[in-house]
Amino acid sequence: MTKPGAKVKIGAVQAAWDQATILRSGDDQKAWPVLSERIAAATALYGRVELLRGTVFLIDGALHQIGASRPGNEQFAERFTQTLWDKVSKWAGLVEPTDFPMVRQVVKDAFEGRDPVAWRDLAGPVPDSESRTMTCALALIADFVDRVDGQGACERVLLASLGSALD
Repeated sequence: MTKPGAKVKIGAVQAAWDQATILRSGDDQKAWPVLSERIAAATALYGRVELLRGTVFLIDGALHQIGASRPGNEQFAERFTQTLWDKVSKWAGLVEPTDFPMVRQVVKDAFEGRDPVAWRDLAGPVPDSESRTMTCALALIADFVDRVDGQGACERVLLASLGSALD
């Protein structure tokens, strides 16, 4: 999948969405075995860093659905980022607070219309915990998009963009 400056493997993007889907499904675990197999296969094929890149790509796409790169969104971006952090931090034990500056910068880049995948590529080594924190952020952002645009809207738009990348 391409965007100016960033190239992300479509399989890694799909696995990143699968990770967020598991988080979003709560107690409904019937799809978990299939999703877990796809995540494991993609991790083996692409590596955990590429899955993180896929997660960052999806965060950017989800934020664009709510108008992230439009001029004049600075106050909304700041409130959104703070609310996101408040919600992500409730997943203590799953996320590391030390990873939030990376999430904050990814969200900031998306709101400012820059390429967060390219930024993350330049930001240095990826600790294991960062992938979990980014996935939690993606799940929360997708939930927000669905609240605004209707159930399943985030997935439909993101998967449609994946489909157009294959054309």
